[in-house]
Parts: sequence; structure tokens; C-alpha cells
Amino acid sequence: MSAPAKRTIEPLLDGLAERIARRDVPPVVVYTDPNDPQQFHQRLMAALEPLVPHSNGRGNDTQARMLALFLHHETRTGYEMAAAAGIERVAGSRAHTALVNAGLLAWTRIGPRRVFRLSRWGEDWLLAVGRCEVPPARPV
Repeated sequence: MSAPAKRTIEPLLDGLAERIARRDVPPVVVYTDPNDPQQFHQRLMAALEPLVPHSNGRGNDTQARMLALFLHHETRTGYEMAAAAGIERVAGSRAHTALVNAGLLAWTRIGPRRVFRLSRWGEDWLLAVGRCEVPPARPV
């Protein structure tokens, strides 16, 4: 008679260790064409998720559309940003307020209007996302 096979949990523990090592690693997204506007929009939405944690997918979409507007213009009003995102002014107010709170946008008054622009860090962040680079850390 042969001896019974020795049972061990070592392979199970190794599998658990591998899962633990991967759990905090974000999924790798391959961008086939970094200059494609749709892929740029997807990168913006993915990069916004940790910066605006209480936003849902629709909110991130709106915020990404607003940020993309600053590739063409240095300053925009809240109304112009909402119109570019295809939403009403009130929803736009929530979206650009979240971007201000995240530190990506800054605002000032010019006459009776509030005008928004990318913050210094927002400019660096948007450029890095556009170039498929790691965005700089948020300033403290």
C-alpha cells in the first residue's frame, strides 16, 4: 500500500497572496491611439474618479467634457461650460463646483460674471492625462 498523499494549503495561500498583491493595482488600460478624442475622454473620466469621489459616471462624463473645453479656451463662464457639456446650468454648477473643490479649476469675477480657468495644477494634470502620462499629485 502506498502512503496517503500529504495535504497542504500552501498553493491556496500562494493564490491568496497573489490576489492581495493585485487588489490595489488599477487595471491596465491600453490606449491604441492616444490622440483619439474618445480615448482622451475615457482617460479624463478615469483620472477624475479618485479626485471627485462622490461623483457617478454621468457626473464624471460631464466634468470630463467641461475640462476638455479648456484645451480650446483659457477661460469660460459656468454657462459656457454647461452648454459645452450639453447640460442645464444648474447641473453644470454642481459639476464645476466639484472641479473647483478638487483643485482643477479656479474662478474669478470679471464684471458681473464668474469666470473659470484651469488652476496651475489643473493645467499640469490635464496635460499629463492628454499625453498618457501619470498626472502629478494634488498639491497639499
